[in-house]
Amino acid sequence: MARGFAALAAHLDRDADTPDALRHLIHDPGILVRAAALQTLGVLGVPEALLATVTAALTDPAWQVRAGAATALGGAAPDHAVPALAELLRDADADVRKAAVLALSRHTAHDDARTALATAVDDPDADVRAYAGRAGR
Repeated sequence: MARGFAALAAHLDRDADTPDALRHLIHDPGILVRAAALQTLGVLGVPEALLATVTAALTDPAWQVRAGAATALGGAAPDHAVPALAELLRDADADVRKAAVLALSRHTAHDDARTALATAVDDPDADVRAYAGRAGR
């Protein structure tokens, strides 16, 4: 259901019921459901009402949820997203770091995002380095 919202993003009223429906999915007991709901916010944008929920998901024990939260922050205001994403570049999981790099690449107009991406080109994971290198061009 969460990915359905993302597929229909161009046709949705983002101020209507979509955030409420996603709020419920973000709190679902299923890790993959929560992760998909968060990823969808990366497409739809993160409404102010869900910003605290997305931020809290950055510390979830499941890497999939943390990666989804990073993706969501790609659709958030850079003043909030960039510092949180820069911090995620230190996550133990490479998939989370990769999601953070991809989200930061949506905020390259922000100086701190470019700085964070420049540090990620030295990441131990080849995918993270490659995505950071592409974003930095």
